[in-house]
Amino acid sequence: MNRTFLAGAFAVLGIFAFHLQAFRYTRRLFACGRRAKRWTLPLCCVNTGVFAVLAWSPLHIFTVYLLMTALYLAENALLFHAGPLHALFVGVLFPFVLLGVRGVMIPFFALTAGTNLYGVVASPCWYSVSLAVSLFLCCPLLWLQRRMFPDEHLRLLLACQEQAGLASTSLCLLFAYLVLESYVYYYDFPHIWTLAFHLLTSVVAVACFYTVLWYAIDISTYIEYELKTRQVEKQLQRQVSHYQQFTRYVQELRAFKHDYQRMADAVRWMVETGERETALELLGQMNHEMENSLHYTRYANHVVIDAILQECAGRCADNRIAFSATVNLPGRIGLSDLELCRIFGNLVDNAFEACSEVPESSERFLSLTSSSNGGWVTVELRNPFAGEIELDGEGNPVSRKDDRFQHGIGLVSVRQIVERGGGFLQIEIDPQSHIFAARLHFCVS
Repeated sequence: MNRTFLAGAFAVLGIFAFHLQAFRYTRRLFACGRRAKRWTLPLCCVNTGVFAVLAWSPLHIFTVYLLMTALYLAENALLFHAGPLHALFVGVLFPFVLLGVRGVMIPFFALTAGTNLYGVVASPCWYSVSLAVSLFLCCPLLWLQRRMFPDEHLRLLLACQEQAGLASTSLCLLFAYLVLESYVYYYDFPHIWTLAFHLLTSVVAVACFYTVLWYAIDISTYIEYELKTRQVEKQLQRQVSHYQQFTRYVQELRAFKHDYQRMADAVRWMVETGERETALELLGQMNHEMENSLHYTRYANHVVIDAILQECAGRCADNRIAFSATVNLPGRIGLSDLELCRIFGNLVDNAFEACSEVPESSERFLSLTSSSNGGWVTVELRNPFAGEIELDGEGNPVSRKDDRFQHGIGLVSVRQIVERGGGFLQIEIDPQSHIFAARLHFCVS
């Protein structure tokens, strides 16, 4: 009785350690996880109590793991605001890891006790000890998983819908197989062949999942690298265009300065000789020439953002789209020039494409404004759109392009970059007026 009680207490402690590690893992994975830090201990205690009751209940293991997975899915969706696909992946990951480790440990304990799988699960003491050891072994396995697959790589995977779907589908199928295969616990088969089969299938299932996960992350990383390369190339082109435009402006300014001196002398001579009307007429011509020749609009106080907006203004002018922008950012928002390039490049590209789909008979515009409020700077982008915009589980617009494999990361990437800098992104869609609004909130350090 004492051994059974101590084994049960050891198992409960293992359940708590497992859920603590799993919750910290999830909190690091999601960008909004730091806001859920205060829920760590309460949720770990709740999950420990629920899992302990289910683990020693007469329910079948299939029902136990199904209920725990449903609990994880609900917590991920409610606490971390995860989309269905993201909640599914993270919610099934931890029960799968536990099942895989138990699939290896139960045959080991069966050999130690000289019995079969049924003998281990039927004995309260051996069952508790095997569960506790499996739970404690999951902690270093999750730690090793974070080293093999860093958080930033998993975020890239979750941002790529196709690869996240591949990894989640494989995970769910392998998890279902391990649960179904665990039915052998309840049959009194000869232990040698059953132990070998159960051990082998558990190892193969875990190995298959991590192989698929490595492949999906590798593809997602490649896509992200390609997108970054394209962004850098596009930004270089924008910078060159911006430099050429500014160079032309300087040359025009020098030419006008040279001519201005002569015209000023002419006006002075006219005033001295009493030809005031002619002088006024010449001053009007000078003012008109100045407005037409020396035209340079600065849209942002940041050279990278200004280059992006200058290029967008040119495209809008060629396509009869009204463009207006006034963006003033402080120098302390915690984002690099490349990150700002990706943020505003994605935003204006998406807005321009949306405006291009609107008929010319309707109002077509693209506007950016900025405002400051305390320690926050808000940049708002507004543009009309045609048709309907579908949102995913995280509130990001779903691309309507055929090549979603390449284009499904745009605003998802913007949201992740802004949140990494301590800010957040708001998206509002007015279906009546067909106006799309994106608000970037930057935290000023």
